[in-house]
Amino acid sequence: MYTVDTLNMKNYRKGSSAMFGRMVSVVCTLLLLSTASLALAQDVQLKRSAFVALPGQGVEVKLDFDSTPPVPNSYMIENPPRLVMDFWGVSNETGQRGLDVKTGLVDTLSFAQVDGRLRLVTNLYAPAGYKVVTENNSIFITLEDAAQGASAPVSAPVSAGPRMPVLNDGRTRVQGIDFQRIEGNQGRVTVTLTDERAGMDIFQEGGNVIVNLTGAGLSDGLERRLDVQDFATPLMFIDTMVMGENTTLLLKPSAEPFDYMAYQTGNQLVVDFKPLSRREQAELDANRFPFSGQKIDLNFQNVEVRAVLQIIAEVAEKNLVVSDNVQGGITLRLKNVPWDQALDIILKNKNLDKREAGNVIMVGTIEEIKNREMLELESIKQVEDVSPLLTDFIQIDFRRASDLKERLEAAQMISERGFVVADDQTNVLMVRETARALEDIRRTLRRFDVEVSQILVEARIVETTANDAKELGVRWGLGSRSNDSRTVVLGAGGLLTSENEANTGIPFTAPAIDLGVAGVPNAFTFGVVGSSAILAAEISALESVGRLNVISQPKVVTANGQKAVIASGQKIPYQVVEDGTTTIKFEEVDLRLDVTPQINPGDRLSLVLQINKDAIGGETRNGDLIIDRNVVETTVTVNNGETVVLGGVFIDRDLSAVDKTPVLGDLPVLGNLFKKTVNRLEKRELLIFITPTMIRESLTLQ
Repeated sequence: MYTVDTLNMKNYRKGSSAMFGRMVSVVCTLLLLSTASLALAQDVQLKRSAFVALPGQGVEVKLDFDSTPPVPNSYMIENPPRLVMDFWGVSNETGQRGLDVKTGLVDTLSFAQVDGRLRLVTNLYAPAGYKVVTENNSIFITLEDAAQGASAPVSAPVSAGPRMPVLNDGRTRVQGIDFQRIEGNQGRVTVTLTDERAGMDIFQEGGNVIVNLTGAGLSDGLERRLDVQDFATPLMFIDTMVMGENTTLLLKPSAEPFDYMAYQTGNQLVVDFKPLSRREQAELDANRFPFSGQKIDLNFQNVEVRAVLQIIAEVAEKNLVVSDNVQGGITLRLKNVPWDQALDIILKNKNLDKREAGNVIMVGTIEEIKNREMLELESIKQVEDVSPLLTDFIQIDFRRASDLKERLEAAQMISERGFVVADDQTNVLMVRETARALEDIRRTLRRFDVEVSQILVEARIVETTANDAKELGVRWGLGSRSNDSRTVVLGAGGLLTSENEANTGIPFTAPAIDLGVAGVPNAFTFGVVGSSAILAAEISALESVGRLNVISQPKVVTANGQKAVIASGQKIPYQVVEDGTTTIKFEEVDLRLDVTPQINPGDRLSLVLQINKDAIGGETRNGDLIIDRNVVETTVTVNNGETVVLGGVFIDRDLSAVDKTPVLGDLPVLGNLFKKTVNRLEKRELLIFITPTMIRESLTLQ
């Protein structure tokens, strides 16, 4: 028995060794085959690219390969317009990164090698239709105006190469969640993922918009809430959380009507929120199909209405209560109609109405239901009139209690029986109302009592010469370009506006505005400096060599939308005689700057500026002082941390200097023959640098 077992073990080991050897051979063979197929898949090379203009705005692009190319995956992006095509297993051997076409509809072509595929991106001036044709080792891409030809499907090649998988075994993750305000008070949420593999489900529930990213993880630091109320869009909060193996975004809008649209471009998911008026909301609701019940077929001839209602209730699995006034018959034929739509049709046909309470449907005549609800409202009002009044002390955190008291009274939220008292010292509201009214008041106060973002406004008032001012890197003539290619240039001469469409190719050159000349004395001009750090270094350098004098450098912190005042000057006394009595009064002669910052989307700040520059201009015959006053009011928009420069205010300085011959000019008495005193009037310019900086948490998670 022992011998037999030993032999069996030996045979088993022999068999195991042979089997293991065969398995190794099979694995090696599979690896060799897969390597060979991979080499074959990557064997296609792009050798040449060219284009030719077609009649109208059309363009034909020709791609030449060394062998039969694979079928490209393609899709069109409308904003910005571009055609994206992926060629799997193809490498770029042209030695070029793209083509500068600038012909017809096409701007440029660009090539990129990404994850085992060659990506061709065709940048367009406008959306276009396209078609792709393969002939031998070449692919022809024809782009036409969208009105002339629609996109045609990619034609089948002579021999399609194998499609390469995306070589990324890692889990899809959310990389960034961004928010910005776009034109028309719209809010845009952009979710950036590591790749395009995550499943996406977007729906509206309970007034919120929920985005489920199936199978997507969340990068560190992104599981949090974004508060975007300050941007005045339909969106208030963005809550990001992990739900098992998925990532969920809860987009909480305000109570105002809105509509949303979601689309995906590459690895980015974009959700836009658009505010709606009450009329637009009503039209949108009317256009939407509001019925979602189980579909049924009904075919009856003169059957009792109560019987049909009973059938619908059984299909809907609802309890039904029908008024005694519901009588008569009905003839109808409905096929494949949701049960709630069928019920709505029957009620309208018979002048009936319904009310739902939980799982119960109550049906009656319109007049009957209307009278019942009127009685209920009167009953509720009577209960409110006799309900006991309660007193509540509500602590206000971020606003003044007296301001919120005025808002409550303006909204008529305080009844004749109740009252509200504000105490600004403790910042508490004392409210006496019914329990129901108190709940409404608390809910309203929660919406108003929110933290307001703050802005640090730094001002530098500098005196220098016109030549030294040029060394500060100031771009005079403040210009800003918006998305619609509208350029605005500000200066003391007013507002210069030039329309320039992006597609015309005609550049618009803003004139260099320098109005601080003799013809326009003390005229304000505006400029902008990109880097505040570089500006500070240049000011320090010029000050150290005596070419610049920093008069004042105040700083002030103000809330978003609140005015900050910066003033520097003196008070001049003057006499006033009234009824034989002489009194001394004072007139302020100063440089005063009022700044009201407002946070805009994209970390941009709008500054409402009012600048007053006073100067003593002389005296009247009676000895009264004449005060020259220059005032300018304007609004400019800059990036966060960018500096606005105000110039064009000139000051005349009397300077005296001694010009002498070395050594001889220092001799007593005789030295006066070798020196002279030179008096000159120097015109110096006053520059005001304003730098607004937001001091709040960034809204972009990266």
